Amino acid sequence: MSRLGDTIRAARLKAKLTEKALGKKCGLAESYIRDLESGRKIVSDEQAQRILKALGVANPVSTELDVAAEPPVKLRPKPRAYVLPVEQQAENARRAEEESSDAWLDALGGVVKRVPVMAPDGLVIDHVLTPIVGGKIEGGAPDKVLYYRCPDDMLRGFRVHAGDLLLVVPAAKVEDGALMLVEYRGERTVRKLMKLDGNRIQLQAFDHEFTFDVAPAAEVKVLGRCVTLTRRI
Repeated sequence: MSRLGDTIRAARLKAKLTEKALGKKCGLAESYIRDLESGRKIVSDEQAQRILKALGVANPVSTELDVAAEPPVKLRPKPRAYVLPVEQQAENARRAEEESSDAWLDALGGVVKRVPVMAPDGLVIDHVLTPIVGGKIEGGAPDKVLYYRCPDDMLRGFRVHAGDLLLVVPAAKVEDGALMLVEYRGERTVRKLMKLDGNRIQLQAFDHEFTFDVAPAAEVKVLGRCVTLTRRI
């Protein structure tokens, strides 16, 4: 569980509410509350405050969310650009990797998956062995999920920093308040999305200060929803 998940679960039990009852009170699905309490759901501060307020938790920002108590995350420089090796080097590396890992991965084929790590330009720059549970990875088909490596600190206000990996499951529609992988202005990027009137979308970033773009929905192609964060030190 996460610290926030523990807090919400403790407050819910103290209030003698079921996950379903709390979800109904907050306008959320029972499964959303369950995933949030287990630490499997990324949630915005605003959403967390609303849930805690519904549970009667006082001063959720500074006390219950423990934002101030989190250890500081040192700002890291923008990751170095990935340079593709020459064709022969790439082929040699691929063969060496296959020879050393094929037998082991065959034995674990139904348990783990080598999930690709993608850069903003769509290049696969690495792989991460990720567990498969019930035939799925965080609810997504194993061959459809991917990791997105954040290239900068444009999301650090949402606790996502340069070099961090976000696990992305397929999605085609905007989910209000969710961190989502989109194709926008010819580049793949992760932004917090909000639906606006007039079939427009607000794409939020938060580096030194909160910023956003507003674009027609037709100009923003949704590729997936970010479900877990892997911190890279």
